[in-house]
Amino acid sequence: MKAAEAARLEHLVVVATERVRVRRKHRDDALDDYHWRRDPELTRFDASEPVTASFSEFLQKLEYEIAFRDPRRESFSLDAPDGTHIGNVMYYNVDYGGESAEFGMSIAREAQRGQGVGTEATVIFLRYLWETRPFRVVFLHTLEWNHRARRCFRRAGFEETARVLRNRQWFVRMEARREWWLLWDMEGRFERRSEDGAELAPDD
Repeated sequence: MKAAEAARLEHLVVVATERVRVRRKHRDDALDDYHWRRDPELTRFDASEPVTASFSEFLQKLEYEIAFRDPRRESFSLDAPDGTHIGNVMYYNVDYGGESAEFGMSIAREAQRGQGVGTEATVIFLRYLWETRPFRVVFLHTLEWNHRARRCFRRAGFEETARVLRNRQWFVRMEARREWWLLWDMEGRFERRSEDGAELAPDD
């Protein structure tokens, strides 16, 4: 995406640093998302099957989700500073009391991996959630063998709490709790990781 396109979508950005921007979804994301959701190498990281729907069907679903936001889930795009769409981040499975939600993220463009961008995106997205949502706990499930993701999430303030078996695959449940996370943030724990992300988080 060129600078002009990045500027056109600027109003959708909800939080950003010098290296990554989190913004609301736009229909222009559909082609990237469709390609990524059809890539077996990418979908295996969240233990899902590649999308088999047509692009037209996929686009229609995305447009519906943009037009009619579901309070129990929302997906956002991750952009590089030049506006290039590099991945996605989301919360979903919000409980009925609105106190907990599940977190998911993908850095889909290989050139953006291994530089601490995933850690930085997780930190700023959690800050955004604590400020705008009533969640007290944000949790995630990552495949046990995905050590890169586990390191990324630990650096961003998640702690491993359990092993979970799903569809014959082992996942690690990780949690971030509002009070502890905000305390760590006040102490500057995550600023240091954002500033030195490429050195401290070589695997994202």
